[in-house]
Amino acid sequence: MQLKEELTLIQRGNRSILKYLHTVKALADEIAIIDHSISDDDLTLYVLNGLGPGFQEIAAPIRTRESSLTFEELHDLLVGHEAYLRRLETATQQLVASANFMKMKQYAQRGNKSWSSNNYSNTRGHQSYHSGRNNIQHDGYQSNNYSSRSNNFNRRSQPKC
Repeated sequence: MQLKEELTLIQRGNRSILKYLHTVKALADEIAIIDHSISDDDLTLYVLNGLGPGFQEIAAPIRTRESSLTFEELHDLLVGHEAYLRRLETATQQLVASANFMKMKQYAQRGNKSWSSNNYSNTRGHQSYHSGRNNIQHDGYQSNNYSSRSNNFNRRSQPKC
């Protein structure tokens, strides 16, 4: 009676499909030795009920089949689906890593462009306003608006041409 209850309530949890199916099969074999064998339909339902949400997309068509699956056929289907889910997860992780890399690359490139434009476009005689450092040029003098003292000092020490 206890073995049947275990079989009815068994959950895959974090186990691999192979370990989960091995555990279910061992319980079914013990019950078969003590009491009577479990039909393929019942065994399939016990397995499907304990799979969890990651296997819902394969569990639904198996439940609605008109013909019964043997345990070996069920085993093959579920192992194949687990391999598919792993490939899908790996591909997703690679895609996320690539997207993060590209985003950081674009951010770094934007940062370098703004740095180079601030350093190389400060020509005398042109009025320019750069965001970030508040560099302002007018009347041939460059000022950075950090303090009024430095602005006054720059105006006194640099002649107009």
